[in-house]
Amino acid sequence: MTTAPESEEPTSADAQCPTEGPIDEPTEQPAATPTRWRRVLAFSQRNAYLVVVAGAVLVVTRAIDFSPPPEVRVGKANVGQLVGDAPPQEFSTELSNPQAVQVRATLRLYPDNELKVAGVDPELDEHGKILSQPVVTTILGMNATIDQTVRLEGGDLEIQLGLEATPRLVGTTKKGQPPPEVVLEHELNVRSRRDGWWRSAPSQRVHVDTRGFLGKLEEHGHRLVFTVDDHLFSLDLEVHRAAVAPPALARTKH
Repeated sequence: MTTAPESEEPTSADAQCPTEGPIDEPTEQPAATPTRWRRVLAFSQRNAYLVVVAGAVLVVTRAIDFSPPPEVRVGKANVGQLVGDAPPQEFSTELSNPQAVQVRATLRLYPDNELKVAGVDPELDEHGKILSQPVVTTILGMNATIDQTVRLEGGDLEIQLGLEATPRLVGTTKKGQPPPEVVLEHELNVRSRRDGWWRSAPSQRVHVDTRGFLGKLEEHGHRLVFTVDDHLFSLDLEVHRAAVAPPALARTKH
């Protein structure tokens, strides 16, 4: 009787013995890279002077606001021109169109707001400064527009003058008689705008708002006196027409 061979069980030594083969050596982990904020912080520390310079520039630009000189005329192109007295503008001596009429508006600033300048006085007017003196040419019955902007007090105070003027004839032309009088139908307004670093919004006011008819402008002109804050102004309106007697056009109704 044969017996089956006994199966050999592994000994404890065999169970604990590792399988032969290459042994993996532990690999070294790469060092952790700096995060983005650490890079920014390091850059700021190395270039701290740039932050100081940028802050100083911002402070200076907020504290120093460039403005035009005390008396500046501003045209449509918004280009300031320094003026003492504006160059005088004379009427043209040659108006070929018999219906042509010229209108002149002289804006003058006085150094003392207590001066009595309601009447034209050459001696007092010499103390003032002519800020603007535009001359516009139109024809009888046609509107002419004058827009002027003047800045004072280093640009903080802006004065806007607007004039709509239409020259018209009064009466009819009679043979052997002087030509009819020219009257000026007009609409005039003067506004001011004041800026300041302490204001959240500019302050705007209306100083003159008038309309009507002005006569005798060829002989005497017309003067309007007004104040804006502590500044005294006069505005002289004058009319000049062609030497040739105009036809009976654009007359006012009576």
